[in-house]
Amino acid sequence: MRVALIPMKDLAGAKMRLADVLERSERAELALAMLTDVIAACKESGCFDDVAVVTADSEVCWHARELGAKPLAEPATLSGLNAGLTFGQRYIGRRMGAGELVILPADVPLARADDVRSVVEALAPDGARAVIVRARDGGTNALAMRPVEAIAMRFGRNSADAHIAEARAAGIDAVELAIERLQFDVDAPEDVAALASLAVGAATARWLAARAHLAAERSG
Repeated sequence: MRVALIPMKDLAGAKMRLADVLERSERAELALAMLTDVIAACKESGCFDDVAVVTADSEVCWHARELGAKPLAEPATLSGLNAGLTFGQRYIGRRMGAGELVILPADVPLARADDVRSVVEALAPDGARAVIVRARDGGTNALAMRPVEAIAMRFGRNSADAHIAEARAAGIDAVELAIERLQFDVDAPEDVAALASLAVGAATARWLAARAHLAAERSG
């Protein structure tokens, strides 16, 4: 059994680094649009028995369920991305009985089904292995592993190197992939500006169109 896991922050605190260019409601709408596109890429890949979204936000849980994903509600006692992912990792391995896990962030709006398939295919047919796609800033924009709890969660600054080190320390093979569309995430104002010229997913494209329409109305 193979499961995709997508972590998602509370909408109230989503994409705070974009506060200078987007209002709070716009940031929440963009976050949900990108999540929609990542879920779609996972489902369209045909690689997974289930797609799960781990979050402490009830609206995100509802949104995930509407899209056919499995919401995993983080316990209130948890704090931080790695704690939430560790909860999801253990739930998927111990409660769902999965043998393989693929973690994708919710803010990679260029992701396509083919990109997801490439990550899954790099896991190879057997044996313990970890697959890492490095983000532009050295973070991790995809992390796949077999078994599900093969390595600990080390998301954050320079996490790609940290995940590779975790794999080596565990004595398992670590494979790094360069997948251009997965390397792009939306963290800074310049990333939002770049979206209009990129081949984003359908939901993010609708968000961009609605924002452009609103801007035109205001200027008119």
